[in-house]
Formats: sequence, structure tokens, C-alpha cells
Amino acid sequence: MEVQGKRPVMAAVGCAIILTVGLGSTSLLNVIAVLLVEGMGIDLVTYAFGPMLATVFAFLGSLVGTKLIGVITPRWCLLIGSVCTAAALVLFATATGPAMWYVGNVINGIVLAIGAHASAAGVLSEFYGERTPTVFGVVVGVMSFIIAGLVFVESLLLQVIDYRTFIYGYAVLVLVLGVFANLVLIGRLPSQAAKATKAADPLAEGDPLVADAAPEAAPAPPQVAGITLQEALRTPALYLFFAAMVFASFPLNGFSAYSSNFLAAGGLDPAFAVTLLSAFTLMVAVISLVSGAVTKKLGAGASSVVVFAGFAAGIALLVAWLSGTGTPALYGGLVLCALIGPVQILPALFIPQLFGMRDYTAINAVGMGAFYLGGAAVFLIAAAIMQNVGFAAGFGVLAASGVAACLLFLLAIAVSPVRRAARAAAQEPAPADAEAA
Repeated sequence: MEVQGKRPVMAAVGCAIILTVGLGSTSLLNVIAVLLVEGMGIDLVTYAFGPMLATVFAFLGSLVGTKLIGVITPRWCLLIGSVCTAAALVLFATATGPAMWYVGNVINGIVLAIGAHASAAGVLSEFYGERTPTVFGVVVGVMSFIIAGLVFVESLLLQVIDYRTFIYGYAVLVLVLGVFANLVLIGRLPSQAAKATKAADPLAEGDPLVADAAPEAAPAPPQVAGITLQEALRTPALYLFFAAMVFASFPLNGFSAYSSNFLAAGGLDPAFAVTLLSAFTLMVAVISLVSGAVTKKLGAGASSVVVFAGFAAGIALLVAWLSGTGTPALYGGLVLCALIGPVQILPALFIPQLFGMRDYTAINAVGMGAFYLGGAAVFLIAAAIMQNVGFAAGFGVLAASGVAACLLFLLAIAVSPVRRAARAAAQEPAPADAEAA
């Protein structure tokens, strides 16, 4: 059930701010991976162990994240995420060796488990109901636009200050904006308001005077279409979806973490590489902004083909550029690779078509857990391949993983319980036809 008034817009803006400053920190760190490796005096594999730890703890956290988000509420989980992100950034800025880098990434993993996409989707679902996937796509698109700007600002600031000073300053920004967005913009969730009203006066339910006094309190929502997480666990669709998200994390996490190293291997100046990646982030923003509406129009199956086939074609062009085919291949490859941007929000976009909206937040958390599980593997696997075999082979593995994810998504859609129910309903005779028979 959708809430009316200005509160949904304020909540969406609040989620956009929290996700931007929180998840934006990862993008800002990824584009200066070369500086971080040099500053800590470690090699690429040792560096990769940090993000791997983050995704391992994100996966472990997601195992209890569904219940934790339900108990603490998505809003407070987002607040915890903002505080933890700021603490992790301080550790990253302080790190002169792998130890602090690893501790910060463990904290970051906790943020990913309970204080990022799953909680933001949970907040939005309380305000927007069945329109949540479309709104979430817009939120992530706006987030990506701002992150693109932050990466550009970062490239300018790093010309006058060192990376440690930049990270310290950004940690303060994360904390201030995260707290403001949570306490002021998101505020009390409709479900919390309804509980508070009922606790204050159990007899006031349905009283128009009480409704006027507490317009934010939403009545108990009607039963929504779909299945619960417990019911989904008994279907093959959930396990295919889980496996698809594991493989889907390879292209996005691998590309995000090692694109700056890839460009450096191709001979690009580090400053120009950062500028190029900021433009890439802007393209991701545009794609993410329309991803929710496009997925709703095309369907989950066609959308997954576009995302992963486009990424594979982009990797082929980048590998060709690395072999010396010229700059057009570099630019064309980056444009196509930008299609992978919405992968991290695929659970939010695909769940309504796979399982319905009945247990949206819980199933979304499972999907994100799978994403983090794949991320835990890709950081070390890709780093090892790139360091020992070469960047062309490492990025080829990312493309192949995307193709595997696409096939698994298509299988999950084919056996979707929501799709089966829709087919069954279409085959049932109408009441008038039954009477005529």
C-alpha cells in the first residue's frame, strides 16, 4: 500500500543520500587503488584480500540480515551503516599496512549486509508498495550521478592534497549527511507510526479523529500478491536466482575493483584514467536511473540479456584495446561495460516478477547475500589471474561469469512461481464460461 503526501519523496531522497555517501566510498577507493597499494606497501593480491573480507562478512551478515533488519527496522540499519562506513574510512586513511585495511573491510562488510541496498529497499517498500522497484531504480540512478561527480571532484582534490587527507574529510561527510538523511528526511516509518498509534490507544483504530491527528500512520496493508521467503525456499526459482546473483557479482565487483589497474596496464596516465572512470560512472548513473522502468517494460528476462551480453561485448572491446587496436575500442568498451551498473540492484528489480511483493525485503536480502558471496570469490580469483596470467584473461573470466549469470536468471524466470500462477490463472475458465458449460 502506497503512502500519500510528501513523506515518500523525503524518504526516497534520504535513501539516495545515505546510499550515495556510503556506497560512494567504495567507488572513490576503487579509482585510487593504485595509490592505496603504494601507500600501504602491499601487492595486488594482498590488497584484494581486503575487499574479499568485506564480501565474506557481507555474506555472513546477510544470513542473519533478514531477521536483523526486521527487528531493528530498515531505517536504523541504515543509520548503523552510515556510522560504520565513517569508521571504516578512518581506518583506511590510517592504514600503513594490511592490518588496518583488513579491519576496515570487515566493518564495511557489516555495512553491506544490513546498512545498504536491502535496508534502503525495505524503507522504500513501506512508502511506495508495488512501485518500489521503479523508485529504487531512480534512487540508485541519482546515487550513481552524484558518485560520478564525487569521483570527478576526487580527481581534482588529489592534485592538491594527499589521498589520506581526502579520505578523512570524506569520512566526516558520510557521518554528517548519513545522520541528517536518516533522522530528518526518512524519519519514522509508516509501520512504526501505526504501531505507536495502536499502542497509545488500541480503541482508536479507524477513528477519523485519530487518523487526522496521525496522518503518517498507515493502516494495516492488505494482503499483497506473491509468496513468502519460506515458500520460496521450496521452489527451484530461489536457488537459481541465488546462483545467478553469485555469478552476477563477478563482472560488477571485478570491473569496479580492477578497472583502474586495467587502464594503467594499457598505458593510460593515472589522472586521465580517473577522469575516464568518472565518465564511466556517469554512464552507469544514466543506465541505473532508467533500469527500474526498463525492467518493468521489457521484463526481467530481456533485461538480463541486455545487461550481461552488453557487458561481455564491452570486455571484448577493452581486451582488443589492450592488445593495441586503438582508442575507439577503449571508449566503446567502457560504454558497453556500463550496462553492468544495475547488477547490484537486480534483486530489487527482479523479485516482483519472480516472487511477488509479499516478502520483498526478506527475499531481497537473500539476493544481496548471494551477490556478496560471489564478490568474496571474485576479488581473489580475478586478482590471482590478472597478476599471474594477465588482465585480458582476468577480464575474460568476468565476461564469462556474466554470461553464466544470464543463463541462470533466464532459468529462474522460466520456473518462477509468480509466472506459473499467472499462467494457471489465465488457463482457468471465466465464471460466465463455466456456467455456460
